[in-house]
Amino acid sequence: MANMSSRRRKIARVWGSAFILLILTSIPAAAGQDPAKTYEKFLGKYEFELGGDLRVFEFYVKDGAFWIEYGFTSPGELKAEENSADRFTFTDPDDGLIKVAFQKDAEGRYTQCRIVAESIGLDVVGTKQK
Repeated sequence: MANMSSRRRKIARVWGSAFILLILTSIPAAAGQDPAKTYEKFLGKYEFELGGDLRVFEFYVKDGAFWIEYGFTSPGELKAEENSADRFTFTDPDDGLIKVAFQKDAEGRYTQCRIVAESIGLDVVGTKQK
């Protein structure tokens, strides 16, 4: 009887280990992907017209995170919106929540970027530089 209980425990451990491996391998691939690869379709410089002036914002990956350099304050670290592949947010120290949405052209390439800062009434679309 004790022999049977020991065998059941061994079988339970094997199945438990198999279950844990199954859970670990089912984690989304994006979680382990290289951030530069994940965001490569958005990276680059975009031109925006702000108050009659042309401004260039840059999107890049640094230290494993996705960033926007926009020249007003420090760079902003972009966080993906839930259930979206091309919408992000960050908090500007002066202007609060900033929403960033990348937009595709007719060929399916990301060539524009919309930035909305409701707190200052900003809603602009920029075009990716070639």
